[in-house]
Amino acid sequence: MSTDLWDGALIDVTIWHARAGDVSRQFRYGACYAALPLGPLEADRLPLRPERGGIWRIRRRDYGHRDGGSFTAFMDEQLVPVGLGHCKTTLVTMPRSPFHGFNPVSFWLARDEDGLRAVLAEVSNTFGERHVYLCRNPDNAPITRSHRLSGEKLFHVSPFLPRDGRYVFRFDPGPGRFGAWVDWFGAGGELRLQTSMTGPARTLSRASLRRSAWRHVFQAQKVTGLIHWQAAKLFSRGIRYRSKPPQLDRTRSEATQTEGKNV
Repeated sequence: MSTDLWDGALIDVTIWHARAGDVSRQFRYGACYAALPLGPLEADRLPLRPERGGIWRIRRRDYGHRDGGSFTAFMDEQLVPVGLGHCKTTLVTMPRSPFHGFNPVSFWLARDEDGLRAVLAEVSNTFGERHVYLCRNPDNAPITRSHRLSGEKLFHVSPFLPRDGRYVFRFDPGPGRFGAWVDWFGAGGELRLQTSMTGPARTLSRASLRRSAWRHVFQAQKVTGLIHWQAAKLFSRGIRYRSKPPQLDRTRSEATQTEGKNV
């Protein structure tokens, strides 16, 4: 029996990065993400509850406007102006570990009875900044596994990549699995970086949450450490280090351009 992300789930993901161009390099690692439907999440009906103690935690000020406000209100601000206010949302995220909560990307999945309508990719960097990319078809048609949605890169993530070019997003919302693929094309149109986060979904229960939390107690620290380790490897190979530019005032943008053959 498959697990629907809109019922709540744990996702055992494999995260993969592959760089090309100035240097060819790839790496992968495992993590456990949680799929949290906003209605039950904000009503405290899920095993993982906002602002509650535990090995893993969900903290409101780690998301959205970072002001501790309602998840639902934040998503309404994103979806209502583009005609998707009727959708239900599930947050796919890596919970906060003890003493640490850095999360490179969370995905807010918005769907209705016809399927996935939009994905809000909330991207954070190690400098405490964030940007959200709203991915949807121009006519709000359902997003299928073959849709490729493109938008301008406007956020500084890595000191070894410039803040230009464009992203191409692709998503698979299940049931029974989750997949997100994000490719970065440089200003000249060349494919420079491929990333993916894919894995099977399983039931979210108190028991499964407890087992996963103990298995991945310090996964947020692990992810931060891996980011710095890979950065050190790039630096050792002579890749140019770029100082962080001031963040743009525009912290929300859309990825609505279709790439390739979308069916």
